[in-house]
Amino acid sequence: MAIRIAIVEDEHRTAETLQSYLTRFSQENGAQFHIRVFSSAVMLLEHYSTDYDLIYMDIQMPGLNGMEAARRLRTLDQKVLLVFVTSLTQYAIAGYGVSALDYIVKPVNYYDFALKLTRALRRVDGARENALTISTQAGMTRVELDDITYIEVQNHQLTYHTAEGTYAQYGTMATLETQLASKGFARCNSCYLVNLQHVREIQGYTLILTDGAELKISQPKKKAFTALAAAYFAGRQKE
Repeated sequence: MAIRIAIVEDEHRTAETLQSYLTRFSQENGAQFHIRVFSSAVMLLEHYSTDYDLIYMDIQMPGLNGMEAARRLRTLDQKVLLVFVTSLTQYAIAGYGVSALDYIVKPVNYYDFALKLTRALRRVDGARENALTISTQAGMTRVELDDITYIEVQNHQLTYHTAEGTYAQYGTMATLETQLASKGFARCNSCYLVNLQHVREIQGYTLILTDGAELKISQPKKKAFTALAAAYFAGRQKE
């Protein structure tokens, strides 16, 4: 899956440089990037979707500057990696207050850029291991696996239940079950795939989750589900 990158830069030459560096890095390292360029921070925020992996943000921009834009961005997305681009390092240091990963000093040097991009991509890989990107009618959104309590399927529509609300997309439970089997998820019946870390207790054929939700455990699934839950919690106690 391509890494989704946004470049927020009002200087056309710098934006072109960053794009060319990403293209060069892609060719040299076999990485796949989907790049979108915004000439202002306002444009990014107005069209923002939480499926971006990495954002290069110029600090000194007319109107809404990069630092204020980053503060607003964090109200929309706490997880996206943010790298500031600036000619003044003292501004970049303030970026750690908005959880910026790094900063790049203009004029941008390719080898410094590539070194920091490599570091960022390691973080992206780690984040993707513990999150799902969901395609909904409202657009793409990234959901942390830890935040999912359970996933429900009905008429080929998957509904992801989280503390923040629900997200729906079309798909198959069998594919999702295979994808999440090693992530601590298990089927308690044909309709529900449960995040075992959110299991509070099992009462007969009723599963009670940490948010108070109650799900039915089917007779065919009970033995296997109970065994998986027991093994999961035994493993957690050893950590």
